[in-house]
Amino acid sequence: MKTKITYGLLIALVGIAVKLVAFLLGFETDKIGTTSATIFGTVLGLGSLVLIFILVWFGVRAVRDEKPDKCLTFGQGFGAGIIIVLVAAVIGAIYTFIHYSFINPDFAEYTIALTRQKLAETGARSEQAAEMAEKVMHIMLHPAVMALSDFIGRIFWGAIFSLIAAAIVKRAPQSAAQVPPPL
Repeated sequence: MKTKITYGLLIALVGIAVKLVAFLLGFETDKIGTTSATIFGTVLGLGSLVLIFILVWFGVRAVRDEKPDKCLTFGQGFGAGIIIVLVAAVIGAIYTFIHYSFINPDFAEYTIALTRQKLAETGARSEQAAEMAEKVMHIMLHPAVMALSDFIGRIFWGAIFSLIAAAIVKRAPQSAAQVPPPL
């Protein structure tokens, strides 16, 4: 269990680092909605997904390698990956709540202001529709809702990564590999 928690913590730290870097570089505040923020967000998002997959894979492999026979079924590998991801998702959701409650409490206002500006540029919505969209955004950008969606997203991607890692890392016991299949 210690290995799973360790890798879960590493994945959570990756997520925390990504949020902090984006905030410190202004991509969650004054640069929100700019082309550089979009490019940065895409590159950082894809890079962090790759890094998270690698950490899940290493974590499942470490769980396999610490077993005496160095064998792991697909189900055991998937279970190990899910535990790793669950640890990361819980810690990540807690940090997301803290981040948007205390570190960047104005994130919702920056996002809503950007949306207002884009709506004004396109002129596609009435004032009443814009007010309704703003109310919905206030709900969706509440730190608790963002923490919940962060948790769900991490579990979703983590389950996919766990399935892939378990398929790659699985190893049948030596005795089962030597027995010929039944006719």
